[in-house]
Amino acid sequence: MASPNPSFLVVDNISYLLHPQPLAKIVEPWVKSDPIPVVLFTTNAVVPSATEVTGVIHRFADVDDVYAPTFADTIVLQLDPSLDAQRELGRFRDSGCFEAVYHVAPTSPPNVLPTGPYFLTQGNIHQAYRLYEDELDSFIFGVIPEDVLNLKKYFPLPALSENGLWKKIAVPSRLYTGHGIQTHKPLAGARMGIKDIFRLEGTQLTMMNRPWTELYGPDEESAAYTKKLIALGAVIVGKTKMTSFASPEEATDQWIDFHCPVNPRGDRYQSPSSSSTGAGTSLAGYSWLDFSVAGDSAGSVRAPAPCSGLFSLRPSFNSTSMKGIPVNSPEFDTVGHFARNLRDLHYIVSHTFENIPRNSSKFPSKILYPLEFYPLKNSKQQDLTEEFVVVLEEFLGVKRTPFSFVEEWGKNPPKEAEGLPLLKYTEKSAFWALCYDYYHGFDVFRDDYKAKFGKDAFASSVVRFRWDVGKQVTPKEYDEYLRQLEVFREWFSKQFMRPDPESLSSAILVMPYGEPDPEYRDEPNP
Repeated sequence: MASPNPSFLVVDNISYLLHPQPLAKIVEPWVKSDPIPVVLFTTNAVVPSATEVTGVIHRFADVDDVYAPTFADTIVLQLDPSLDAQRELGRFRDSGCFEAVYHVAPTSPPNVLPTGPYFLTQGNIHQAYRLYEDELDSFIFGVIPEDVLNLKKYFPLPALSENGLWKKIAVPSRLYTGHGIQTHKPLAGARMGIKDIFRLEGTQLTMMNRPWTELYGPDEESAAYTKKLIALGAVIVGKTKMTSFASPEEATDQWIDFHCPVNPRGDRYQSPSSSSTGAGTSLAGYSWLDFSVAGDSAGSVRAPAPCSGLFSLRPSFNSTSMKGIPVNSPEFDTVGHFARNLRDLHYIVSHTFENIPRNSSKFPSKILYPLEFYPLKNSKQQDLTEEFVVVLEEFLGVKRTPFSFVEEWGKNPPKEAEGLPLLKYTEKSAFWALCYDYYHGFDVFRDDYKAKFGKDAFASSVVRFRWDVGKQVTPKEYDEYLRQLEVFREWFSKQFMRPDPESLSSAILVMPYGEPDPEYRDEPNP
């Protein structure tokens, strides 16, 4: 199928996209010149009265933001083959409930179309998409599927707001999928944006870097996790912005090739943090979006979440496949999620991460309270933390256990540390190992770009800093850093948080993340 050429129109002062793929054809002759909004109503062997159908249609607005009242002026009936079509059409026309009544031809595709709002043009039924303005600049682009009946290949959406300032994001009717009802597709109808690290067949992966877009074209295959989301019924509406190469760039002077999204909270001039910036701002600011999918290597979902007032989860390593994702580090990267509440976060994680424990019969029996971090300098932040910990203590029926990482290491160090203090032993292990992966993970990109264009690919100062650190690390040093991390993990697991078959973990570790002070997006960064 060729690249779609969608049409754009306005109904009841709402902007819409008419998907170019015809899904069914009406029997009646088509004499109109312009597309018209219609409601397609699918019946079984017992057809309700026109008045009853009108009552059902009027309730669409309660569950579907794509539907608008003018769609109900015209109805297209998709009748059960056993019914007398002319009799039913006459009954609906005589009711006076609709300005026009049509019905779908028996020779239409065998797929039974779901009841909902559509457009009718040239005698063909087409899906209706509502267009929302991306006024937070959270998306690189919106997308629509090439084939709405076989979601595989997508195309970027060529649409701007009426004033030309903002991209538009297209969302299909929730009635097409029965949002959350199809048990075999637990994400049916769930609208989500995906971070630019996730390949999506037919669209351009940018890595938020102009040289990358100069070197590579549209992706020919989606990432494994993207495919999983689609197979589970997710509606991918666009790709969200991130910092270049998913680096820790801060707003806005460190954003070079693309501009930083707007944080919708507060006065809208606070930093939205990084690297999954657009994933956070879009879910925080757009009620029409259900989920936001991102990734995390060193804080990429953890940092934007508090800035945008969201919950986020960075799961354990190898919780799901990273195939098809340009990773910062195979040792650190995971898929991550944002959600507006813990219920949604639990739902999407439990249905899309295959390598996580799912059953527990008890809660952890210990609360770890690290004295390296508490009490916090900001008294209001400390008061909120204290309130949370007290609630947690009451719920679990245990008191917190204050402790010090450094002191406990000093009392009972692992023999592999050879007497070195904790901070000295782990001084370079995490960051330098990450930078090694970060540098060598883009060796092919840098080499291919220079071979094709005869110059080095530009990268921001933040990216170059990590690359400069990474190229200093030898393979032998890298292996040693990973060994040090494993020693620390084993020591920490043995001393504090042991795996438990009944509670999954023997303890809960309470840690702060981020500072509560304002951080304006125009403040210079070091």
